[in-house]
This record gives sequence, structure tokens and C-alpha cells, in this order.
Amino acid sequence: MQTQRIYNGPYYRYDLPLLQRTIDASLEASKKYGCKLFYALKANNESQIINQIRQSEIGVDCVSAGEIEHALNEGWSASEIVFAGSGKTIREIEYALAQDIGMIHCESAAEYGIICELSEKLDTNTQVALRINPDLKVETHEKISTGEKHHKFGMAFSEALQIIEQNSNIVGFHLHVGSQILDMQYFEDLSLTVRSLIAQLPEDFSLEYLNLGGGLGIDYTNPQRNLIPDFDGWMSALRTHLPSNIIELISLEPGRSIVGQCGQLIGEVQYIKHEDSNPTAILDIGMTELLRPALYGARHKITVNKDDLISQKYTVSGPTCESSDTFGNNHELPPLERGDLLIIHSAGAYGSSMRLNYNLRNVIPSQFITETVSTYLKQKVA
Repeated sequence: MQTQRIYNGPYYRYDLPLLQRTIDASLEASKKYGCKLFYALKANNESQIINQIRQSEIGVDCVSAGEIEHALNEGWSASEIVFAGSGKTIREIEYALAQDIGMIHCESAAEYGIICELSEKLDTNTQVALRINPDLKVETHEKISTGEKHHKFGMAFSEALQIIEQNSNIVGFHLHVGSQILDMQYFEDLSLTVRSLIAQLPEDFSLEYLNLGGGLGIDYTNPQRNLIPDFDGWMSALRTHLPSNIIELISLEPGRSIVGQCGQLIGEVQYIKHEDSNPTAILDIGMTELLRPALYGARHKITVNKDDLISQKYTVSGPTCESSDTFGNNHELPPLERGDLLIIHSAGAYGSSMRLNYNLRNVIPSQFITETVSTYLKQKVA
């Protein structure tokens, strides 16, 4: 039975046994398909979450000096850190190289010049890979698509060729086409594109490292049915045109797919408004606790801890002073009243890590469930 919790305000709730099941599934697939995993720290940086991931011998993907420092403080060795990002500052690059991290993903010729200059001064062992923009369009939200030529990420392959023809310290490449991808055909397309790029490399270039990013999505609509993402399908698709004789090990950066379904956001109904025209539930949680819906219209499954044969459609909104602070409309829920507790599912990724202090709202706590229970069985959270 789920332990009852007296409601003293909103909180994030994490199912650690489910997290471990997800980690195990990802590692099983990675061993099967010859992949090395680096957890994307930006998805969730809660210490209890990332320590469980680190203990499973998964590396870490960082996108700022702050994330590198956090990863080191949480116990990752520097050699297990890869550093990406389109706008790395000189200070961040210097910090990464001084820590002797494993790999830096370089996104432009200008950045490469900075890396080389600083590397000479610091006598670092950090290796360098070039991030390539493959100019591939994927069916995901435009604000989480990263692999088309007009996007800010990476460099054209022609630019990368110029760098490797003039320098000998490049060990490989990094590519990433976007996030929340559920159609495995896009990963097959990426596999084919990378195969064609490899065929164009100079004969004397030794490809030692290939990182194909993350991007595997989770089921936000029916999380109860699909708790574990399709890691096997993802890695199999990437290997379609990249067998082991082409590249023995592929590095990947799962974030959302590891932590997304293990987290929920619990909040309380404060008021019901517009009951005759557009029933709207105002909660004590909103965009400051889960930014995705306000940022780009993302939709999360919402349930309530009560049984009722009758249901109606609600708009569910947050308390901040913005009309965009809403979790969307047409959420099918039993009749709501003040004090009802709502569960917003699939909040383990880009929930707490993106929280805001807008309106100077208090940072809400996290609760970690350690016993073996299903997050989606009927729960008593009151």
C-alpha cells in the first residue's frame, strides 16, 4: 500500500523502483546494441535521482559549467563527463578542460579555436568531438527540434571536414536531431545520414567516437500503459545502417526517457471557476513547478484521487499572474472541488530542473518512494 502523506503543500513525487526498472531496461538494450549511455543531467538534477543513475555506471552529459560541477560533486569521475552546448563561454570551456573531463562537443570553428588555445595552456587530456548538424527534420515540437540547418546547434559537415583536414586531435562526432521522438523511422534516417557522412571522411581519419545524442520520447498520453520507453527499438534503429564493423560503440544521451515517467507533481485545487461555461480548476502549482505546458503547449496526463462515475472536462490552470500558466483544457476528470489533490503524471523530466522563482514562489519539496509499488495504482496522497 502507498504510504499516506499529509498534504502540507505541493511536491514532486518520485518512484525510485520504477526509475531502477527504467535504468535496467536502458542498460540491457545498450549492451545488446553496443551503446554507451551518458545521462542528460538537464532532465533532472535531483541528487537522489542522479545518484541512482550514477551507481548504474551510466556517464553524464552536461551543458554548462554548473552541471559539470554538480556532476563532479555528486560523484561522477571527470572521464565520464561529456560537455555539449551551442554557447559555451570561454570560462566554461576553461573550467571543463581544467577538470580533465572526458569529451567536449565542439559546435563551431570559433569554439574549436578557443578549445585549442586553452588546451595548450592547461595540458588537458580532454578529447574533442565535432557536433554536426545533419539537416534532418523530425516530427516533434518545433521548440525541441535541433537537427535542421537553420537551428543554432552544431556545424555543417563541410565545416567539420575543413577542421579535421587541418588538425589531428578530433576523435569523432556528435549529432542530435531533437527530443520526444516516438517514431523510430527518424532514428533510422539519422543512422543512414551518419553512414553517408562517414563514407565522406578522409581515408586517414580514424573514427574513435560517435555520439548520436538522445531524443527518445515517452508516452505522455497514456503513461500507465507505457511506463518503460522503447529503448530496444531506439538503439536498434540507430544500428540499422551503423553495424559494429562501421563503429564498434555508439554513445547516447538519454534524459527524459530515463526519468520522465518516474516523477509526478502533486497539487491541490484551490478554486473552481466558470462552472457553467468553461469549468476551470485553479491549482497551487503551475508554470513555476512545471514549465513545459506554458513554454510550448506540452500536455500531461492529469488524474485526481477520487472515484466517480460522472466526469466532465476541465481547464486546469496554475496560480501565477500569466494567462499562459495553464496545463491545458478538456482534461476529463470527476467533478472537482476545493481541496481535491491532482496528480500530474510524467513530470520526472524537465519539471524540477526547469522550475522558476517567478512571483517569488517557494521551491517545493520532493518525496521519494522507495517501496516496490506501481506509481499508477490507486494512490492515497491526502
